[in-house]
Amino acid sequence: MHHLYRMWYTLTMYAVVTLQDSDEVMVVASKWLTTDKKQSYWPPFRSPEKCMEAVQKGLKPETGGKPWEKLNISFHTEYVSFDKAKEGQKVIKEQKERSNKGFGILKRQRLENAVGVLKNQLQQFPPVPPASTSRMDDKDELLQMLRDIKSTAQENSAMLKKLLKDNTVSEAPSSTSVLSKDIKTNLNLPLKTFDDVDRIERELNTAASRKKYVKYLSGLGGIGPRDITKNIMQKVFTDDLAKEFNWQGRGDKRPFSKLILADVIRDAAYRQNVIRVNCENEIKKYLSYRADRLRKKPREQGGIGLEIPNVIAPTPVDNDIEMEEFWKLLAD
Repeated sequence: MHHLYRMWYTLTMYAVVTLQDSDEVMVVASKWLTTDKKQSYWPPFRSPEKCMEAVQKGLKPETGGKPWEKLNISFHTEYVSFDKAKEGQKVIKEQKERSNKGFGILKRQRLENAVGVLKNQLQQFPPVPPASTSRMDDKDELLQMLRDIKSTAQENSAMLKKLLKDNTVSEAPSSTSVLSKDIKTNLNLPLKTFDDVDRIERELNTAASRKKYVKYLSGLGGIGPRDITKNIMQKVFTDDLAKEFNWQGRGDKRPFSKLILADVIRDAAYRQNVIRVNCENEIKKYLSYRADRLRKKPREQGGIGLEIPNVIAPTPVDNDIEMEEFWKLLAD
């Protein structure tokens, strides 16, 4: 009987969980879970290979006699083998990605519906009579017409701004929508020099520090992978520093992919429903664009190709990418 008990105790089972801070689906050793399965110990190793080895072997959750940090989790299910747990992890990840894709389509439809409403209202504006007609002599009538146009434009602008604001807020978890000034101040961003990068890499060696940065950066908002990633990168790096990096470190550039900060940015974007591969692609494009931009002489940008009086231009918003998409739809 004692022998059977020892066999059962040494048998390692594996659980599939979602880390609540990063919303990432992971496999952990079942013995790392708390009794209520709401928290799990997490290895402090920087190397993904070393973390995976710790999970597979079901190592005791401590280093040098010091227990690992506990992270809040959502428990899914357990498996008797590591390979089965990895398969379960893959299934849950695919379900999340399909759900996120459907959410993106819904946002697009909402935006297109809003544009359709704006187009219909713009078409209802009465044409301004030519200067040669007698109506131009009636100043009161012309002024009233302009007031009506301005009033309608203000309503349209308010509706569009509210729609874009609602979409941006929905991208970020409610727990990160309001951040204290203390958190922002302590992060010392954006980074300006290589010394700043070395400092933040040392700081990110602790799980608590990584969680703090992920929480802040995931609350910056944005719509779509490009906009979300751009908002994060602009907050983290100055342009002069960003141009010194590329993803693999080719040529005379430093490798961005080797930074712990790269993992933090991917985790922050993932909390806004940007999967890792899309985040990495946007980081690569961002770094390349910043390098090209600083090499070339700035040029004035042309118009957007759609002549609309100033009185009916939508109220400016911070989301440049979404406004660009809006104008393209409106011009169709």
